[in-house]
Amino acid sequence: MRQQDAVVELRESFDVFLPASAVWERLRLPSDLAPGTCRIPGFPSSDGSPGCIVDVESSEPQQRLAGTKLDEPCGGTAIRIEIGPANASGWPTRVSLVQAGFAPPLADLPDYLNAHWRRIVADFRLYVEHGVTAPASTWGASLGATTRETPTGLVIADVVAEGFADRCGMQVGDLLVTLADVRVLDTAQLWTVLAVLNPGDEARARWVRDGEAIDAEQALGGH
Repeated sequence: MRQQDAVVELRESFDVFLPASAVWERLRLPSDLAPGTCRIPGFPSSDGSPGCIVDVESSEPQQRLAGTKLDEPCGGTAIRIEIGPANASGWPTRVSLVQAGFAPPLADLPDYLNAHWRRIVADFRLYVEHGVTAPASTWGASLGATTRETPTGLVIADVVAEGFADRCGMQVGDLLVTLADVRVLDTAQLWTVLAVLNPGDEARARWVRDGEAIDAEQALGGH
């Protein structure tokens, strides 16, 4: 992720052993959308269908596809996909994927954005390479706090009033160690734990404050 002058850009490139023509065909999902729009695989959509809806602004066959994401989450962001030869021999095909133009508060949450981006790239690449869409992300229970990644775990960055973290007694600056008896080291692991839990489930959390381990158990909230 690059952040400069309050503009956040997420970028990833990878090589696939498919001809550019085959890659180009898989940059868009089959759909009955109106002309000038398309669904791009990998990106989440609020309607639960695979892929997000994009207003296409530039389409150069086997070279470039670019447009603006129309649906939530992250509606209004720019998506750009470029394909071409990875080297002078023309093989394999290199794909570059970019999403940019995030607005606050997302622009101020790099760990959250990066965790989402890793999943988007993996799901996008899954379709490009194999023609298979990943199941839509499911949102289960909520921690009731935003977190920041550190080498030893997740530090609480903000606490939602009356949410799970607040009712447990967590404070900004606490280091979350476990949730539901699972050691959580990064944002993706936290989401995995929360995805298999439901709002209302009782869960025990352990965190560290000033060198002391604290435990509490409360019912999880929802999103």
